[in-house]
Amino acid sequence: MVRQQCPVSLQKYGFCGLLATVYAARLPMPSSVNNLTNLLEEVKTILSLGKGKWGKTKPKHTGSISLDSTLTLLDHYKACEYEVARLEAKPSLTKWLKSVETNTCYIVHLAKHAYFVEVGSVKSKWRVYDQGGVYTKNKSGAMERLYGRKKVKTVIKIIYN
Repeated sequence: MVRQQCPVSLQKYGFCGLLATVYAARLPMPSSVNNLTNLLEEVKTILSLGKGKWGKTKPKHTGSISLDSTLTLLDHYKACEYEVARLEAKPSLTKWLKSVETNTCYIVHLAKHAYFVEVGSVKSKWRVYDQGGVYTKNKSGAMERLYGRKKVKTVIKIIYN
């Protein structure tokens, strides 16, 4: 299934963890800065974050959200179930992509970034969704240059009913 990409107008904003959660929970994709601001306000309420979080700089410098915040949001939206895998051996994103299962979805947390990964009926038919665009095996050069050697910290396997 091909999912809607992050609009070009929002690609400069750092909301990768929240975007991965939007993909996993099948929430509507924010289409404007106002929509993104509204989503940030909703997330602030759900996560009980202080007024200062994403205050004056919103949404320009939102940054990623933590693993615990991601799990809280997935629980709140109830769109899927999940399994968390904290990896002992920390493979690079490129190596981890070789170990994915067919017909699965994941949220992958790196040190300071998060991705949503969707794998088709063939292991090599993965798609990595990020605010910078969608990466496939055929277009993995740009992704590898940015994040290919970064170590995967945690993987959340998304299970849809």
